Amino acid sequence: MPFWEKTAKFYLRHVEFERWAKEAAGEETDPQRRVLKLMDWTMKNVQHIPPGWPLIDDHISHNVLRHYGNDGQLAEVFTALTTYTGNEGRWEAYHPPGAKERVALSFVESEDGWWVFDLWNGGWFETPSGRIATIDDFRHPEQLRRHGQAPEVLNGTPYLDYYRDLDRVFQRSFSRARGQMPWHRLLMVLGLETGDNHSLDTSP
Repeated sequence: MPFWEKTAKFYLRHVEFERWAKEAAGEETDPQRRVLKLMDWTMKNVQHIPPGWPLIDDHISHNVLRHYGNDGQLAEVFTALTTYTGNEGRWEAYHPPGAKERVALSFVESEDGWWVFDLWNGGWFETPSGRIATIDDFRHPEQLRRHGQAPEVLNGTPYLDYYRDLDRVFQRSFSRARGQMPWHRLLMVLGLETGDNHSLDTSP
């Protein structure tokens, strides 16, 4: 592929995500309400992959264009949108011991710490005051309430068990969103910015 064509496609994907982020967030300026709007938009526009359909692993923008993906692809679209609207997003899959399936957990940076979401099952937790729960809040899980479509039990495993090792899951989490932004990509090419950082602090 010629360099000019590769560059043009790269820039087009960047413009697409800018447009989708603005469409999803609307005029909302409150970070908590905005991130929930981004979550809702992602779940509506990237449906669960239908049984028997092929899983295609290519650029995440194609998942929006195809309107379906797996759990990790939903998480990556969502965290790209949060990054484009000013809150860095990351994700990682986690399979608790003894559980029948994994969950792809999304982490979104906020002033309170890193919020945690499960796009595939449409769930998150909130504190008694109505804040979206951060990693630190899960140190006292008995105080948290399930929200969205979060089930109490997921295939025989208490849903809260998927959130019991968040520090370790977060340390493994990653993001490729900034790498599709022209300015950040240039800094990465010049060696002035890293594409990702797996040594992360979970404190607010």
